[in-house]
Amino acid sequence: MNPSNSDSDNPPPIEEETSAEETASRDFTKTVEDAFRSGAEDAKKAFEKAIPKAKDDISKGVHDVAYAVSYAAIFGTELLKEFTPDNILDGLREGSSAGRRAAEEIVRERKEKAEREQRAGESDDASPGDSEPVMV
Repeated sequence: MNPSNSDSDNPPPIEEETSAEETASRDFTKTVEDAFRSGAEDAKKAFEKAIPKAKDDISKGVHDVAYAVSYAAIFGTELLKEFTPDNILDGLREGSSAGRRAAEEIVRERKEKAEREQRAGESDDASPGDSEPVMV
C-alpha cells in the first residue's frame, strides 16, 4: 500500500452517495420552502388587493338593499294614500301614532329599569353588610 493514499483522501463511495442524497434532500426542502414562501406572499398581495374591492362591493350592496326597502315602502305608502278612502287613512295614521307611542313607552320603561338595576347594583357593592367575613 502506498502511504500517500490515506483513507481521508479517498472516502468510500457510500459516503459520497449519502452526501449526494443529503444535498438533494436539502435542495428539495429549500425548493419547497421557497415555493410556500412565494405562494404565501402572492396570496397576501392578492388578499390585500381584494379587500378594498370586497368592501366596495359590500357597501354598494348595503346601499342597494336600503334603497330597495325605502323605495318599496314609500312607493307602497304613496299608492295606498292615493287609492284609500279617508277613513282608512285616518285609521292608519292613528294606528301608527299609537304604535309609535307604545314603542317609545316600552323603550323608556326598559331604560328606567336598567338605570334602577344599575343604581341598586352600585349600592349593593358599597354596603358593608354584604361583605363576606374574613377568615384568619
